[in-house]
Amino acid sequence: MLGTFSKLKAAIKLKSTNVKIDTAVFKLHYRFTFVLLVACSILVTSRQYVGEHINCIQDSAAIPTRVLNTYCFISATFSVPKLTPPGKGDMPVYGLGPYDEDDDVIYHAYYQWVPFVLFGQAIMFYAPYYLWKMWESNKVKSIIQGMHVFTLREQPEDRAKKEDVLASYIMRNLHEHNGWALRFFFCEALNLVNVVAQIFLTDRFLGGEFLRYGIDVVNFLDQDPETRIDPMSRVFPRITKCVFHKFGSSGTIQKNDAMCILALNIMNEKIYTFIWFWFIILAVITSLDFAYRAAILSLPSLRTAIMRTRLTTPHKDDADLLTLCCSIGDWVLLDFLSKNMDTMGFSIVVSKMAAVFGHLRRNVEANPMLPPNLQI
Repeated sequence: MLGTFSKLKAAIKLKSTNVKIDTAVFKLHYRFTFVLLVACSILVTSRQYVGEHINCIQDSAAIPTRVLNTYCFISATFSVPKLTPPGKGDMPVYGLGPYDEDDDVIYHAYYQWVPFVLFGQAIMFYAPYYLWKMWESNKVKSIIQGMHVFTLREQPEDRAKKEDVLASYIMRNLHEHNGWALRFFFCEALNLVNVVAQIFLTDRFLGGEFLRYGIDVVNFLDQDPETRIDPMSRVFPRITKCVFHKFGSSGTIQKNDAMCILALNIMNEKIYTFIWFWFIILAVITSLDFAYRAAILSLPSLRTAIMRTRLTTPHKDDADLLTLCCSIGDWVLLDFLSKNMDTMGFSIVVSKMAAVFGHLRRNVEANPMLPPNLQI
């Protein structure tokens, strides 16, 4: 078990030498949430912490215990909603006791699928990053080759040459990064859609009990201990019923009633309580981040303000010209470059670009009849 979890360290280890091609909110999806769900999937499949996942008890030894446990785990156990614990009825455990064939029952088969669902959700949280990484194709890493803030060790003259090359590359490929940037925005939107979809899919998986699960757990703590019903025990019952039918010696069908202890649900209820709060928090954070991204797309003044924070004091005024002359795709590329380069080096590259922009704009003002392809 410990060896298995140790392998997850690679997924959450922060390597400062890596080129940044995403945002902090993006990392919450493909790194933290992915590792969280994989770890939960491993927990619910382990017997080290909860023992046997199901253990059924019968009055007689007519059915071998292993057979009864296997049958009840596969066929699903059930509880009877009308049967309530002390203080609200006569039954010692919620949903457990005698019942009629016409009574409504709730079958609990989800616990067979919990590890698979958690692992599938982990893959869904990683998918947008995988898609973006495939589309990004090491573009940022290739552009700043040798100028990364953690790898730059050249002499000043060598740095100046690389800064000239970088500025020249961006100018040659001006207005050609919009498609690349739109793919990044799409993956960010995919993160938001995914986390909201996972909330509703989990609710469907748990029979409509997930949307209010966290609220019910919090309210449960403030209720009268003598009369309250634990929502965790209702959604993830620890003790359930199971009926095993077998043929008697003369061919008559015999009904064998069993009480099953679901130790696995002790882990499930804690896992889904944390997941409920985390999904809600992540959905809120992602929504705010998406609104921030939409504001960047629609407000040039915001792009200018952000770019000014990435430049040293002598070069802050270059941000105005940069925002005016660059497309949104160019701006996104420069934003990524600013996160991967030291502030001084990035400011020098921007100043070189601003000098070219200023020269071209002066030519346009002096010669308004210039062809469009020579205008910024």
